[in-house]
Amino acid sequence: MQQFKHVECKNYIHIDVDKGMCALTKKYVPMDGEGSFACPKFVSMPICGNCKNFKNPDNYGMGTCHGLAKVDWAYSTCGAQGCEGYEEGK
Repeated sequence: MQQFKHVECKNYIHIDVDKGMCALTKKYVPMDGEGSFACPKFVSMPICGNCKNFKNPDNYGMGTCHGLAKVDWAYSTCGAQGCEGYEEGK
């Protein structure tokens, strides 16, 4: 089972490079590291890392997108709200 992080949730509000805020609880949550795993109220945000067309990510989250006409590099954290090839799947 994949463990999602707060930063991958629709309810996450970016504050700065280190933390954000949960729109539901109004509490600060870390972007990465200790305490960064999502709560049971997690709602997947459309980002490349949550798309079934995102393949072969490395340790830094760089992978390839197979959902558009041309296969190309993509970051797992890249927003995919307007992407024509985005398909929820992870």
